[in-house]
Amino acid sequence: MRRLAPACLALAAALLGCSPGSGQSEGGGPAGSAENPAASGGPAAARQVTYSDRLPIARYSYTDAENAAIESAQQVLTRRCMRTYGITYEPPKPGADAPEPADRRYGLSSASEAARFGYHPNHDALPTERPALPKDAFPVLYGKRSAVRGGGEKVMYKGKEVPSDGCFGQSVGKLSKEYDEPAGAAVASRIATESYRESLTDPSVREGFRKWSACMRNSSFRYASPMDPMNSSEFQGKTVSAKEKDTAAADLRCKEETGLLDIWFQAESRIQKADIEKNAEALEKLRTAHHEKAEAARRIVAEG
Repeated sequence: MRRLAPACLALAAALLGCSPGSGQSEGGGPAGSAENPAASGGPAAARQVTYSDRLPIARYSYTDAENAAIESAQQVLTRRCMRTYGITYEPPKPGADAPEPADRRYGLSSASEAARFGYHPNHDALPTERPALPKDAFPVLYGKRSAVRGGGEKVMYKGKEVPSDGCFGQSVGKLSKEYDEPAGAAVASRIATESYRESLTDPSVREGFRKWSACMRNSSFRYASPMDPMNSSEFQGKTVSAKEKDTAAADLRCKEETGLLDIWFQAESRIQKADIEKNAEALEKLRTAHHEKAEAARRIVAEG
């Protein structure tokens, strides 16, 4: 699986505005095939359905190995920085059994998630561990973002100034500044965004929506597209209602009957391939930068 950017720690995600990249990789069978059991109602726990990680643009995102190396290097740099403040820092251990949420690029895609969570997020997949630190040490780790502070106020710890983004933010920034390829990343991000928007107007997808909508009406649900119930305020509350679960179940059933997920994925793949050909040079530079950053990260980890 590939990712567009290294995932952040759970707390760092909230404080630094980071978010785990949706899985991005090449290869794999079409949605709803035997290689994707959840799409056809099979045991989703074995392997979640993925789409983002099989789109053509995924070729220009981080591999799991690269992402792991970069995250490890960030933690090494963070540990070094924290040590200068006399703080022993060990990152939280990721939960070994934490499930990976199903891809929702095209709306619900996992029957098991739909049955349990409806359109709500899969809370089982959200990391919850925090670093084991004294409370007053968190500003050293996360800087100004660890608390509500005035715009120009410095963060101090025992008389010593803390980096604006804290040790963690500084560590992320060090690797990013030296190895990131902003121009190529902007191209990849644009393709990933615009291809989705363009796919909504693709004739095959629009016909798929029409058939899906007709199928939903047979179960007394009236929606023009699968994103309508996903974005419905009716299903945004704290609890998952019986109606939400029924709607989600019908949604998945109709996607399977119409083959919509595969149709949508194939349409967006065609769109991306055409755009990638026009931007091959910038994207290859991005991929090279990813490899170089990962190699630098591995050196940092080896040094400890």
